[in-house]
Amino acid sequence: MEPLDLTKAPPRGARETALGLMFLPRTIDKMRANLPGGNLNGYLVEYSRGLSAFVLKRVGVDLAALQAVVASAASEEEVLAWFERHADLSDAAGINAKLESLSLERLTDEDRAMVHRVHPSIVGQPGIATFFEMFEFDDARVAAAGAG
Repeated sequence: MEPLDLTKAPPRGARETALGLMFLPRTIDKMRANLPGGNLNGYLVEYSRGLSAFVLKRVGVDLAALQAVVASAASEEEVLAWFERHADLSDAAGINAKLESLSLERLTDEDRAMVHRVHPSIVGQPGIATFFEMFEFDDARVAAAGAG
C-alpha cells in the first residue's frame, strides 16, 4: 500500500467501520502513515495503551503483524482479507459499543497527561467527553490546516 501523509488530511474517522469494526479504517490509515515516505503528523499507532492496540487486542490481532501486512499489501482489500482470516470478529458490536463509551474523565493521571501531550488542542475545550469526540475535534483541526 502507498504511504499516507496525515498532514494533508486526518485518518478516517474513529466511527468508520471495516468488517463491522469501528476504528479499523483509522488504524489502517495510521499504519500507512507509519510506512517509509508517510507522515504520522503526531498521530500514534504503536502506543500499547492506545485505541488501535485496544481494538486489535480485543480481536486477537498483533499490532506488529498487522503493520507488516499493511506494509506488504497491494491494497486495502488484501489487508482486510488477511484481517478477516486472523481476527475474531464475533464481538465486533460489543467492541464498538465499548469504543463509543470510552470517557476521558475515567483516564488515569498518567494517561490524561499523555492524551494532552498528543492532543493539546482539546485542553480546556468544553463538550469533549469521549475519545471519539476528541478525535473528531482534533481531526477537524488537522483537516482545516491541511486545506489551508
